[in-house]
Amino acid sequence: MDLLYKITLNLHSWNRYAILIAGFAVIYFAIRGLNSKTSYNNNSGKSMLFFLSSLHFQLLIGLLMYFVLSPITTHALSDFGSAMKNGQIRFWAVEHAFVNIIAIGVAQTGSILVRKKSTDREKHRTALIWTLIALVLILLMIPMGLMGVDRPWFRF
Repeated sequence: MDLLYKITLNLHSWNRYAILIAGFAVIYFAIRGLNSKTSYNNNSGKSMLFFLSSLHFQLLIGLLMYFVLSPITTHALSDFGSAMKNGQIRFWAVEHAFVNIIAIGVAQTGSILVRKKSTDREKHRTALIWTLIALVLILLMIPMGLMGVDRPWFRF
């Protein structure tokens, strides 16, 4: 179980870079599309698809760790009252998971709204706004010290 946890944790840690790269690609294509008045083309759609696919993969890995593999969250779930009194444990047991699930919902909603828009300008604008909101939420929940929790940037 310990080896599986380490492998899953590494996957979860490294996948965040795929998420960030894809998210910034969506933003790049949206800004470029708005500025140059280009069509919402294959690059725009593929970057959004890769962003969402990376997010959903991250969610699956995260849920596996949250409910099965992580010693932090399994301990927190066994004594939730005392876990809420410890800021670091609360971050992993509630804040990290909850806000990132909201971010995935925001990104998915943005993708659905993009498909419903009729003009390319509306599609680029919608992709930009919803992806930007999702990325801000994701960046806040990456454990890099902002919320009092710090983890290595690169795991091996």
